[in-house]
Amino acid sequence: IFIAVAFIKERDYPRQFLGVVLATLFFFSTISHKEFRFVQHLMPICMVWAGLGLHWISRHIERSSLYTIIMLNALVNIIVAFYIGFFHQRGTISVVHDLSSSVKSGDSVVFLTPCHATPYHSHIHNAEVNLRFLDCSPDLAGLESYEHEEKQFYRDPQSWWKKFSGEKKRVAKSTEYVVAFEENLPHLHKLLKDSGYKVDRKYFFAHLLVDDKLTSHLLLYKKTWGT
Repeated sequence: IFIAVAFIKERDYPRQFLGVVLATLFFFSTISHKEFRFVQHLMPICMVWAGLGLHWISRHIERSSLYTIIMLNALVNIIVAFYIGFFHQRGTISVVHDLSSSVKSGDSVVFLTPCHATPYHSHIHNAEVNLRFLDCSPDLAGLESYEHEEKQFYRDPQSWWKKFSGEKKRVAKSTEYVVAFEENLPHLHKLLKDSGYKVDRKYFFAHLLVDDKLTSHLLLYKKTWGT
């Protein structure tokens, strides 16, 4: 709102900076992979223009109304920051935090989630714990039919798991954990349960989802191998 006010009322300031913001947002909106960090560098420009808008408002309304606007703006930002900081997409952090205190040497953890969805080594520091996540490495060889592992998995989760499960080595008296989002992989979850994996914990992830590979809940499966 403050930026819009500045754009309309503060005509003495160059508009090229806002053009840079709009052009950058348009460009990054056209690519398939989107992250907030891609547009973070626009924040200083936006803050300057928001300040100009607030300055114009402060000169044209009563002081009591100005204080009300500032307090409402602060309240909205506090509520949003609290939700994003403590609830939104919390599940992928919580599951790795819990695993860090549960896994022991010889155990393994398989993350059947989109690439880089979990913190990984920032929480689990035991080098003797086998960690495995879906690979998203780019095609460095120039192969026309190249398809990275994440795409292979989501194209046919059951076949991928059967192949992976048949190839991996198992350690006696070890525990294997599998992390996967709940609602979008029903056949995989049935396959895991039929293979002896049991749901150990369930984590809330998000209300607002930005990708069809993400769902509102995350499941942690557990299976202990005998001698």
